[in-house]
Amino acid sequence: MANPPARAAKTVSPDKAAARAGTPKRDAILAAATRVFLAHGYEGASMDLVAKEADAARRTVYNQFESKEALFSAAVERVWRDFPVVEITGDKQALGDPVMGLGRLGKSIVDFWTPPVAVAFLRMVISESTRFPDLPRNFLEAGKAPAMRALIGYLQQLHESGVLAIPDAELAARQFLGLLNEPLLWLRVVGVGDPPSAAERKRVVDEAVAMMMARYQARH
Repeated sequence: MANPPARAAKTVSPDKAAARAGTPKRDAILAAATRVFLAHGYEGASMDLVAKEADAARRTVYNQFESKEALFSAAVERVWRDFPVVEITGDKQALGDPVMGLGRLGKSIVDFWTPPVAVAFLRMVISESTRFPDLPRNFLEAGKAPAMRALIGYLQQLHESGVLAIPDAELAARQFLGLLNEPLLWLRVVGVGDPPSAAERKRVVDEAVAMMMARYQARH
């Protein structure tokens, strides 16, 4: 009697194979790294602690990130990934309607800083900056610097098109951020106050937009 035909080997995707082997995905390692950095600070964090927190082999972490510095940079980029300022500043409708554009930008900024993890990361970077001077630059270059450049470019385009009269776009960008962050962020950075409510965030954004429009309204 002939033997039954052998069954074809079942193909398993690399992702599924990794999951079955218990290998965390990159984002799971970054989530674990974020928790470790916040709990132990930059100096106290280690690849071994991240591997333990992620329930991963040390080699698995090193396969994804060659050093603690690389892991920190990736964790920072993960924190900043929900900061959609660059996308908003390139929107054609936002370029034609500064009230709408500034309102969307303001909402995205204050919403980004609402979750405790974003503030905690900023606090950690500030506290360790004396021992590790590169930390603040790396933190800002991963998120705030591109967003600031996009905001300055947006305000400059509003000026050049005559929609608003903004002779110094960089100064105006910093003024706008100050109107948002002073009442909602900095007290939390030093450990005072709770995350603002949606109503409070909206009130601050509306006032910031109104002040920008009053200061920079084009005179036709």
